[in-house]
This record gives sequence, C-alpha cells and structure tokens, in this order.
Amino acid sequence: MQHGNLVGLARIVPHHRGVLLYVTTHGTQSERRPKTTLVWTDRRARILGLLFVNGTLTLALIAIYVLLLVVILPGLGVVSRNVAHFIATVGVAVSGWPLRWRLNRFSDYLLQRKWQDAQAMVREMTNSLSRTIDPEAIRALLVDDLPSRLRLGGATLWMLEPPDDRMLVALGGDPALEGHELLVHGASVSQVRQSMSYLNIGVYTEQSWTQPFAAHGLQLVFPLRIGEKLIGIYGCAAPLSGELYQIDVVNILRTLAPAAAGALENARAYMVIARLNQQLYALDRLKDEFIESVGHELRTPLTSLTLATQLLAGDPSLANEMSELLGENVARLRDLIDRVLSFHSAEPSTTRNTVVELAPLLNEALAIFELAAQANNIKLSATASAGLVAWTEANRLRHAIHEIVDNAVRYGGNGQIVVAASFTDGLVVISVSDTGTGIPEDEQPLLFNPFYRGRQTRAIAMTPGVGLGLSIARREVEAIGGRVWLERTGPQGTTICLAVPAAVAEYERAVGQ
Repeated sequence: MQHGNLVGLARIVPHHRGVLLYVTTHGTQSERRPKTTLVWTDRRARILGLLFVNGTLTLALIAIYVLLLVVILPGLGVVSRNVAHFIATVGVAVSGWPLRWRLNRFSDYLLQRKWQDAQAMVREMTNSLSRTIDPEAIRALLVDDLPSRLRLGGATLWMLEPPDDRMLVALGGDPALEGHELLVHGASVSQVRQSMSYLNIGVYTEQSWTQPFAAHGLQLVFPLRIGEKLIGIYGCAAPLSGELYQIDVVNILRTLAPAAAGALENARAYMVIARLNQQLYALDRLKDEFIESVGHELRTPLTSLTLATQLLAGDPSLANEMSELLGENVARLRDLIDRVLSFHSAEPSTTRNTVVELAPLLNEALAIFELAAQANNIKLSATASAGLVAWTEANRLRHAIHEIVDNAVRYGGNGQIVVAASFTDGLVVISVSDTGTGIPEDEQPLLFNPFYRGRQTRAIAMTPGVGLGLSIARREVEAIGGRVWLERTGPQGTTICLAVPAAVAEYERAVGQ
C-alpha cells in the first residue's frame, strides 16, 4: 500500500473490544532530516544564543571602552585620565542596550537558519499526520515527538473508540491509570467538548472533572474536532523550563489540532472498515449458531408437548398430571417467540427521563431472581452509594439490569452475584459480578451480539436461551444515552458494567457536598 510519501504494510490485529488496523511505516529520505523546532524551546539553541549574545556584547563593550580611552578622547584633547575614564564608562553604558537588542535580533536570524520558525514546524507535523492511518504512529508524533520539540514535560492523546463511539481511550497509555478511558457522556469529556479552543487545567484544580487529566500530569487540554463531533482529546504537560507556556507554543498546538483530528478520523475510518470485514466473515457462522440455538430451544418444549399429547391420547385419565407439563412448555415457547420478536420490533426511546433511586431498583432485581438463584446455589447481594440517583428512563434501566442479572444467574456458576452502584465522573456506574469460570478471550468481542452464545453456555444443555439477554441490555442502555461493557473476566468470575447519567445535583445534596 502506498499513500503519498508513506509506504507501509497494513495488518489487522485482535483487540480487547474488537480489531485494530495498524500500518507498519517505513520513513522516506525526507523524514530522516533533522527535526524542526522552535528557537527558544530548544536547549541547545538557547545556550548558543546566550553565549553568542553575551560574548559578543562583552567584546564589543571592551572594544568601545578601549577605543574611547586610547584613540578618540586623546584625539579630542582630553588629557585628564579620570575624565577620560568617566566619559568612556558613560559611552559603554549608553551603547550597551542598543547593542544587546541588535545582537539578539542577529542571534535569532542565525539560529533560525538551523532551527526554523513555528510555521516550518507546523508544516512538518501536518504533513506527517496527513500521511498515516496508524494510531500508534499518530501517538508517536503527538505524544513523543511534538512535546520534545516544544520542550514540554509530556503529552497524552485520547482517541474516540470506534464503532460505538462511547468512550475515548488514551493511545499507548497505562490502562490502570485514572482517565485511561473517558466516557463520552462523563463530566470530563463534557467540559472539553464545551471548550472553544483549549482548557487550562490549573484554573480548575478544585473541580472533580479535572482529576483524569491531573492523573496524567496535564496542564493544557485541547479538543480535537471534525465539524461539531469530538474525535479526540490532546493534553500537554507543563514546560520543562518550569515557566509559563510561551504564546508561540500555544499557537502551534492550536494550529495543529485540526490536523491531529483529521489523522485520528482517518485512523478511525480504517479501523471501522477492518472491523466490518471481520464481521462479514463471521456472519455465516453467527447465522448457523442462531439456527442451532433457536432449533434447540424449540425442539425441547415441542418434544415434551408431543410426548404429553401421546400419553393423553392413550390414557385420558392422565389429564391432571399432564396439564402442568403442557402449561410449562407452552409458556416456554411463548417466552422464546416473544423475546425474538420483541428484539427486532423494539420501540424507539421516548426519553422520559426522571430521577431514579438506585438502591430500590437493585433490591427489586434481586427479589425477582431470588428463587432462580437459590435453585442454582447462588447467593445474591446488592450495594449502592447512599443517596445515589440516576437521571434516566426508569423502565429501560430496570429492563437492562434485569437482563444482566438474569445472564449472571444462568451462566455465572455456583457462588455469589454482587450488584453494586457507584458515582463516577458524573455517571452512575452499575456492576454485576459473578464467580463463574469466565469468558474465553476470542468470544469477548462478541459478548453483546444478538443471538450469540459462547461455547460454554451452549454446552450447558439444561440452560435455556438464544443469546439475546446481553444484546437487549445493550440496546436498552444505549437508548437512554448510556453504555454497557465487559469490565473483567477470568477464572475468578466476570463483571459486566453499565453507566448512565447521574442526577448530580440531587446526589451531591443527598451526601452533603
């Protein structure tokens, strides 16, 4: 693949939420030239400039003093040595300021022949960004290269993760660091989205939304937009000199923001294409699995119904014994058909948001599934922060919680299920944790797909289902502007989380903030 001056090899690699398309780049001859930097942000340039100005000024003032004292004043008839020294000293003092000003101008001119001006740097970075679709290459340019040129302490780049666009992820960052993932509806991202140019984090240090940025040591945060859509966030640490940001540095960062946003959008587009290609290959397999799952779920109650009708035909006196069996299997068939039909004929959200208390909602879910949990030898428990409330559509949130808890009860194994709700970054985050055997890595990206059932769940013959529970939960949560995701999974169990907007004012009033 060739793209302008960029020659690279595209490859698709697995990712914990899907696939990523990376491009292995090979630099051209022009990319191996010395990097452009600003005159007074490069340490070598500053040292050379100071040595040149101060050294030349010292020699020039000595020359002026000697010239006045030895040549000019004796020629004018000044014979008194004290008077001559006084006049020479005044002449040096008067000459010092204009000489320094001219030497500084000349120093800048000489230095800029090697370390070019800001426009050259912007052109270099813009050209480099326009020639790559690799997220890692974009990160290297903006997180490694640009801060070193501008003498900044570091930088962090968040990218809107496709295709769901529910969060911004720090490229190449530590996943354990606070703020590695920023929910698009969270308070931190909302503040950046409202900014017209950039945010100076130091001005808002007392506000909670700055914590994810402060964890990365950032002082300036720039929104990266395509039109009105926030594509990414770029944050810069303080200058290494310990001084305030120079106006030239801020202007360069503001000028580069559209180019950075364009590069991220190109990378996102290629990642979406790669993901779609993978999904096309998996489509036939998912179709076969759906037919297999629905066929199995239909066959079991139909077999029971057929057997019951045969027994009744041979011995009508068994009507009382068979009626309960007939009723159970008819209800099972009706539930299966209703779930399949309701998934494809879902009503659009009417956004009837209200203040929803979380503790009663969680207790209600546990009460509904108490008998099923006891049958599976599972202990249920729920915790919620005191006074925690959400601003959302109650029925859809309730439905989503029920589906996730139902999934945990069915497939979470023996042990316990803990449902917890907490306040994080302006959002209510609800987690459902079980103590099952976990989900295989290759099945995790498909967990919320309709009709998908993992190998382990299909192997549990006595556990009914067609793989709609988690996909219904995702549909309901996204319909009310929230997000659902797999938080962790492994031999110790699985945790699934969902997040919806919190009623911040009511919560802060309840906890006395």
